Amino acid sequence: MNVLESVKWKAKANVSDKQMIDAVNEMVPDLKKLDGFISQTLYKDKDDCWIDIYYWDTTENAHLSNERMADKESLKNLLELIQLESVTMTILEPLQQAKL
Repeated sequence: MNVLESVKWKAKANVSDKQMIDAVNEMVPDLKKLDGFISQTLYKDKDDCWIDIYYWDTTENAHLSNERMADKESLKNLLELIQLESVTMTILEPLQQAKL
């Protein structure tokens, strides 16, 4: 079972959905190089909050991902679009999973 990392934020004023999606897409090649990265999906809720969901193989790799991405230009570009004070991050370990 995979570890889930959820990152939620609000965009700065006048940032378009396309700008945000493009910035997240630019991070994907860097994410794919990180140990334990499995997948990523971006959502936007009715309150205009962005929610980025990442799946990792271990809790350790989920926690280390932020440090490993810190010097990447792709993350810096994304952060330029975000209200930094709005960012929240949660890492969840699975306790149960239904099989198809």
